[in-house]
Amino acid sequence: MQAAGQVEAGRGAAWKSASLWLAAAVASGAIAGLAATSRAGMLVLAAVVGATAFAAVVRKPHLGVYLIVALVPLDIYGRIISRPVPLTLYQLALALALAAWWVRAAAEPGRWVRFAPVDVGCAMLVAAAFASAVWSVDPPSTLRAGVRVLFAWLLALFTANVLTGRKRFRFAYAVLLGTAVLHGAIGFAQQFVPGFDLGRVRVYMAAGGRVNFVRASGFFEDPNMFAGFLAASFVAGLAFVVHSSTRRELLVWSIATAVTGAGLLATLSRTGWVTAALGAVVVALTAPPRRRMWIVTAGLVGVLGLTAVAPGTVATRAASIFDTERDESNRTRYGMYQSTIEMIRDDWVLGTGLAAYEKVYPAYRKPGTSQVVVKPHQLPLSFWAEMGVLGLAVEMVLALGVWMLFWPRRGRPWSVYEGAALAGLVSLLAGSLFQYYLYFEYLWLFLAFAVAASRLGAGVAIGFERGHDG
Repeated sequence: MQAAGQVEAGRGAAWKSASLWLAAAVASGAIAGLAATSRAGMLVLAAVVGATAFAAVVRKPHLGVYLIVALVPLDIYGRIISRPVPLTLYQLALALALAAWWVRAAAEPGRWVRFAPVDVGCAMLVAAAFASAVWSVDPPSTLRAGVRVLFAWLLALFTANVLTGRKRFRFAYAVLLGTAVLHGAIGFAQQFVPGFDLGRVRVYMAAGGRVNFVRASGFFEDPNMFAGFLAASFVAGLAFVVHSSTRRELLVWSIATAVTGAGLLATLSRTGWVTAALGAVVVALTAPPRRRMWIVTAGLVGVLGLTAVAPGTVATRAASIFDTERDESNRTRYGMYQSTIEMIRDDWVLGTGLAAYEKVYPAYRKPGTSQVVVKPHQLPLSFWAEMGVLGLAVEMVLALGVWMLFWPRRGRPWSVYEGAALAGLVSLLAGSLFQYYLYFEYLWLFLAFAVAASRLGAGVAIGFERGHDG
């Protein structure tokens, strides 16, 4: 009798669950049908989707990280509106995630909000950004930039606070590599498959108006930003490859990393290639000791093999990495280094104001550099040039904060989470020597990954579900 009752109860629960799913499906179909016929329906659909997502993220805030990581690579193709200010799907997802996080934090602040030493530098950066508006040569731009920096820090703070269990942290990396595989494959097709027109490519013209070469940009406006995303994802994938404990894991992570690397190759981004190589060195140094030799061997074989089969445009771009005479891009970057140093020398105390660099730079432009490139390309120098001594102090505190994340873990083996976070962060920090990554979401995401990994490595708060590795 008891067994029969349990079976009947199970059937009742199954029928109730099926009924709920059927009702949800009917409601979704009705809303979708309405959305297809009117603007009001689209608003209703957006409201229902947004409310559902909000409820899900309130219940499980780490779902917000997965949503954000999946949407960031859409960049300009994820824009809902462009004026008066750009609004993207990623920004909506971030706003939703932050609101849901704050709901949970209001109820249990000590459980959901913690700060790391690096957050001191982040807070100083936000303060310096807004303070520089007082003397900025372009105060409105500086204030807008300050808001962007604030939300970038909130992204990092949210991510570091909700990725508290190994399973959810691992899944966040899986989502990162999954999006990198998808976008890397698209980038490869953009570059090497004739007639493929999904996404964006950057066309470079030669003298006489003929096309010199094109560069895959995925869904990004700038191929170098696309390459920064792929490079950081690539080295994070490498970390999972070298820490794989089973053949299945090794195969899955290897395929994902290989496709991401193919996409990186297609960007023709010398910055991306160099920073990926630096990140790969970090992967080798943080790998299990017994695997380091075959990692180095595999890397050398890979480089030699790629050199042998690379298309002519790839080989040409690689050969021009250090050419500052004939390559205008390299010449411009080198000239901007010189110009930025001169700008610092002339106004080293206050600076131009954040995001006001381009207003002052034309007066310092070097002969032979690009006439259209006016935004800063070197983040470390730009901090000082734009925010004066405050910016320099912020850089020093941020560097100390990052150092404090990993220094306490000396003397024990690196976890895959620490290795992947450090490799990706080093790749992006190296890229900031050539690109202005201050607002680049992946720099802040990997900073958050580093904070979360250091906490996991130290055995701090394995999961908010007490005793559960969630």
